[in-house]
Amino acid sequence: MRKATRFVATSLGFVAGIAGLEHGYFEILQGSTRPEGLMILSMGPPCMPEEVWNGCEPAMTILPDFLVTGILSVILGLIIMIWSVGFVHRKLGGLVLMLLSVALLLFGGGIFPPLISLVGGVAGTKINKPIKGEPG
Repeated sequence: MRKATRFVATSLGFVAGIAGLEHGYFEILQGSTRPEGLMILSMGPPCMPEEVWNGCEPAMTILPDFLVTGILSVILGLIIMIWSVGFVHRKLGGLVLMLLSVALLLFGGGIFPPLISLVGGVAGTKINKPIKGEPG
């Protein structure tokens, strides 16, 4: 097993899980209200996207309720963190992390956290594979 690759996959997945938790927290604070569309801002009013460096944390959701979206985002963030630490090194661990990333994207986990964990999932698929030119 390649320890550096496992460290990268685990770290990226764990950080993305924390960011998914944070997005979910801010969505839960908005309560049971309906988003205006597919693209949402995790931090609701009074946050002004033009005035803050994080743009009020853009996200995406296919659900019509901020509260449900936030709860799912928190749950998925926790699952991603647990999976990254405990299971990403297994045979299909990287692929599962990539699928969890897609779910995090669809259920309010932000735009960048799912991309980060997707990269971690790609690294996870390479944990048990030798580098080209490296003996067996």
